[in-house]
Amino acid sequence: MKVIVVDSAGTDGTPEKAEEWARRNRGLKLVLIKEPVRRGKAYALNYALRYATGDIVVVTDVDATWSSSDTLSNAISWFSDSTVGAVTCLKLPTGKGLMSVEEGYRELYNIVRLAESKKHSTPVFHGELAAFRRSLLERVGGFPTSIGADDSHTATRIALMGYRSIAVDDAWCIEGVPNNEYHKWRIRRAQHLVQHFTATLRHLRRAPGELRKILVAETYLHIFNPWILLLATAILLYQAVKSSTMAVALLALGAVLLVYRPYRTWVMTQAYLVVASIRNLWTKEIAWEKQVKTEH
Repeated sequence: MKVIVVDSAGTDGTPEKAEEWARRNRGLKLVLIKEPVRRGKAYALNYALRYATGDIVVVTDVDATWSSSDTLSNAISWFSDSTVGAVTCLKLPTGKGLMSVEEGYRELYNIVRLAESKKHSTPVFHGELAAFRRSLLERVGGFPTSIGADDSHTATRIALMGYRSIAVDDAWCIEGVPNNEYHKWRIRRAQHLVQHFTATLRHLRRAPGELRKILVAETYLHIFNPWILLLATAILLYQAVKSSTMAVALLALGAVLLVYRPYRTWVMTQAYLVVASIRNLWTKEIAWEKQVKTEH
């Protein structure tokens, strides 16, 4: 196993910590790469790919925690199927997030990721653990540097070639949730997904049949549906001002339903996607500042 650590002009002492770790684990080969300028995760990954020699390339974040010592081997085992080109984990958040939204979000999305994977592929991958066949990474030209969701977009491009990009239920990662700036964190992640699905639109026609259905559904949910909810809410508010009893009743019902976590999670997710779409007009957050997360 070769472990490649990329430090992009960091200030948290990552190189020193990596070297200390390597001294305690001499059975593994460590390659430490120091970038003089911080240009974003995809640039760092593409730089690291020059040093990757294995058949499988596994990407993880510096603040990620794998749930057990079997997580990596479990994920890699899925490559015994020659149709699988990429594998990612499911995620458990360390905190519930504002009004338990993060907890509800992950419970729902883990189910969706697995369902899509059983159908064909999931277009959403996770930086905590994303594994790829190196030969396929080379065929797609590495990770895209103009999209924040480099892991998801790369996995989708591999799926577009006819391979499967899947999330698996025996590889779990623990995701730290920010103590502060939760909204900022969620908006940045939403920005990256909106970028990803916007860039995927032009590839829908050439997608395999089952994958096309998944991509159409996810593109609608991430790009179009949030604006429909916003428009519907605006119309109801206008009608309520005009003394429409039905509009007032529907708005009141929507407000009451916010106590139901799945509904509350869905509404807040739509709000994040709307704000993210607007924010993408002036910044893509390709190189971002990490938020302080819950200890785990």
